[in-house]
Amino acid sequence: MARVAIIVGEGFEDSEFQMPYERLKNANHEVDVMGIEAGTDVHGKRGKSTAHIDISAHAAYPDHYDALVIPGGYGPDRLRTNEDIVSFVQGFMNSGKPVAAICHGPQLLIEADTVKGRTLTSWPSVKTDLINAGATWIDDEVVVDDNLITSRKPDDLDAFCNAIEKVLEHPPKHRTHVEQTGIEQAADPPVELDDEGFLKHPDNWNEDTARWLAQQEGFDELSADRWQVIYALRDHYQQHHTVPDFRRVCQSARQEDSYCMERLFNNDGSKAWRIAGLPNPGEELKAYL
Repeated sequence: MARVAIIVGEGFEDSEFQMPYERLKNANHEVDVMGIEAGTDVHGKRGKSTAHIDISAHAAYPDHYDALVIPGGYGPDRLRTNEDIVSFVQGFMNSGKPVAAICHGPQLLIEADTVKGRTLTSWPSVKTDLINAGATWIDDEVVVDDNLITSRKPDDLDAFCNAIEKVLEHPPKHRTHVEQTGIEQAADPPVELDDEGFLKHPDNWNEDTARWLAQQEGFDELSADRWQVIYALRDHYQQHHTVPDFRRVCQSARQEDSYCMERLFNNDGSKAWRIAGLPNPGEELKAYL
């Protein structure tokens, strides 16, 4: 089954959130409701639906999800000024994985600068904005352009949800970050490790590699909070090329301390560091691990 993110903001169109959410859950897909602040509630503009935000866009990564759904209403316009939301949408569109937006949902696609050369539909008032952003607009109940699914209004929800379910049955191949950047990746795990268990070729890291590395460290699978830490470690290293303070990692990953996630997975950080596919830190930095 797929893992799907639904992005909602205050004033979303009630049915455009509720119906895809229920259809996806009933099909046994895992659904995370994403917004600005985890743990808060946002409300539909018609007062018929409340959505609880499971995860903030700041603490989420496109690689964690198989598809993205963007309901309409007032939510997209209110979210388009949030840099974390826009960055997540842009990353997801660039991944090649399915993105479904209905009604005013394409406003977020415009803000993310991802509609140029694409064919889609929307609520009529968004038509001119889409055309000005370089898109081709079609007046149809559902338009599918490669990984992009769009619909016009609540009356189109059945066709919209059918298109989402169809693409999840036969999803397009996900383009990893490595593939997007043109760096050749290793074929399949197992991968080459050095004598201390660190990835020999860090540029070959991807989520499949991370899962295999996690198994080598004694984890059958990684929970969502540990995935957040893995990506927080990678973000820090790419920016600073140092081993970070573990508490800072947990804070940036929006995780409870719990003594720094049990010293970042039970071994003074070396397990998380290895799973993240980061280079062997060398003698100078190993004291921090």
